[in-house]
Amino acid sequence: MLTDVLPVEVAKALAAVDEWLSEYIRRPHAELGRTGPVCPFVEPAQRADALEIRVRLVGPTPSQTLIDEIVRCGLDEFSEVDWKSGNPNLRSLLLVLPDLPAEHLHLLDAAHTALKPESVRRGLMIAQFHEKCEEKAARNPVFEVSHAPVPMMAVRSMAIHDVLFLADRREWFEEYASRFGARYRSGSHGIDPVLTEVYERARAAHAPGS
Repeated sequence: MLTDVLPVEVAKALAAVDEWLSEYIRRPHAELGRTGPVCPFVEPAQRADALEIRVRLVGPTPSQTLIDEIVRCGLDEFSEVDWKSGNPNLRSLLLVLPDLPAEHLHLLDAAHTALKPESVRRGLMIAQFHEKCEEKAARNPVFEVSHAPVPMMAVRSMAIHDVLFLADRREWFEEYASRFGARYRSGSHGIDPVLTEVYERARAAHAPGS
């Protein structure tokens, strides 16, 4: 047994996650740098029953190896979920680590860095959330957007707006372009001009011979 966390404590953590999703993630925020909710996918995902929440207990002295393995298993688990939604773009898996001690929250940040290349190769995106998270909003580099009351790692399908997070590295951009490049080549109708600008800049930067 990894931990002595009581069911009531897990239930309290899950209630905090639910409130965070409803009162923060699903709502607009003045510092986002854009209109709309913090995450525009959560509400439609919840309506479509496409948001899976799984608890993972880690014990009082978790290692980086353990946290990495939890996230890696989450990537595997994503493809094994019996998703009720027929829309793959809405599918999200939220791994909740309610007993991860505050002094070990950095392990989630390190796991994100280590496993992002693998997740991108699979056509998935991962994101960590916790009370000390320093991840910034894509359109406001001074806003720490990923603060949360409970440590979590989200796994979701790659979406067209993810060019904002995948443009800097050639291998990441190539994975993105293999999935969404045709939409830009067809004239980018209906695509946010900011995304088109980032895509074209990355395409030029990562072109063969550049």
